[in-house]
Amino acid sequence: MEGFAAGASALAGQAAGLRAAVDSGKVVMTPEAAERVAKIYEDKADKLQVKMRRTERLIAKGAFGDCNIGRALGQKFEDKVNAPEVGLVAILTKMQEILRNMAQAYRDSARDMQNTDDEHARNLNRNV
Repeated sequence: MEGFAAGASALAGQAAGLRAAVDSGKVVMTPEAAERVAKIYEDKADKLQVKMRRTERLIAKGAFGDCNIGRALGQKFEDKVNAPEVGLVAILTKMQEILRNMAQAYRDSARDMQNTDDEHARNLNRNV
């Protein structure tokens, strides 16, 4: 789980950098290009959704036997998968949210470009 957590942390850092670049105007894309990139991030988020559904199948009741040790192992595994904030499901959910936020940041960069173009067109029309 530590590897997943580290990956989520790294992804969060990338997302924060992207958002800062978009908000400061350093990332500006055409709407078509932004949508293509955003779609890639949303596809990755959708794939994580599939992995989360598969994760629930990993928790098979009775897979470790119907004895005290088997039940304890099963519970331990379930706790690792479903632990709030640090379990596999929580980490995958956070990564999915980050990917969707990154997709939105790219879309926002296109919107900023469009707004700038519109403003320049209005200014040109006033000066003519």
